[in-house]
Amino acid sequence: MRITVVGTGLMGSAVARHLLKQGHKVTVWNRTYERARHLEQHGAVAHENLGGALDDADAILTVLLDYEQTTDLLAPHAAAMKGRALVNMSTGRPSEAESFAGRAANWGANYLDVAVEAYPEDIGTAHALLNCSGSGTAWHTVEPVMLALGGGAVYVGEKPGTANALDAAMAGAFHNIALGGFLEAIAFVAHTGADPSVLRSSLDYYVTLLGEVLREALDAVEAEDFTTDQVTLDVYLAAVKSWRDSMLEGGARAALMTANMHNLELAQANGHGADSIYSQVTVL
Repeated sequence: MRITVVGTGLMGSAVARHLLKQGHKVTVWNRTYERARHLEQHGAVAHENLGGALDDADAILTVLLDYEQTTDLLAPHAAAMKGRALVNMSTGRPSEAESFAGRAANWGANYLDVAVEAYPEDIGTAHALLNCSGSGTAWHTVEPVMLALGGGAVYVGEKPGTANALDAAMAGAFHNIALGGFLEAIAFVAHTGADPSVLRSSLDYYVTLLGEVLREALDAVEAEDFTTDQVTLDVYLAAVKSWRDSMLEGGARAALMTANMHNLELAQANGHGADSIYSQVTVL
């Protein structure tokens, strides 16, 4: 397949190099021409002119900073995108993806939005996750390309903003805050005078438990069933208050634990005290 990669920073260069290894004909363009030319040693064709780079493609992959920059660069070359798969790998909000998809439709392009849940060094590996949303036609065209870039490439639906929503939800609200919670735990244990290495003895247990609980939570939300015969939200909230007090007494700020407590208190105030902890989703 003839593929043009627009933007050859760290991620764009990683994408281009791997596509070349897969045997694709890759054309590259960057606003600073010299930052694209280094890929010629890997077999790419570097263009000084963006229009020429776009004309030499079956699929166009934009790997730029944001949607505004992507729009500014592509808009003068709208005719070059008619009938082509346009794959945008910028990071942004769901609303930006929806707006950009509208512009792409006006240009006649088949638009696919991609949220890359990986570092440049992960591109081309089996565990790299790429969430893709938008045109089914575009996905059908570039599916082999996306799967080559990330073994975990997934088409998550026709709504263009879904990929970015998943990015904010899983990389942001879940992974990022879970990491912050773990670092908060390390800081608290260290402040009590214990060696943080003591956490290793229970780390595998809680990582495994978290995986089980997350699936149970999703089942409960999908079924809209928050009944429980195990631990009620009232009991869980009492434990959270105790854990928070322990952290505060130990000199920790307990910022994330406090936010968690407030979410549980709100759910309790809305009548979910006898339900499972998953019922807090109704007030988040």
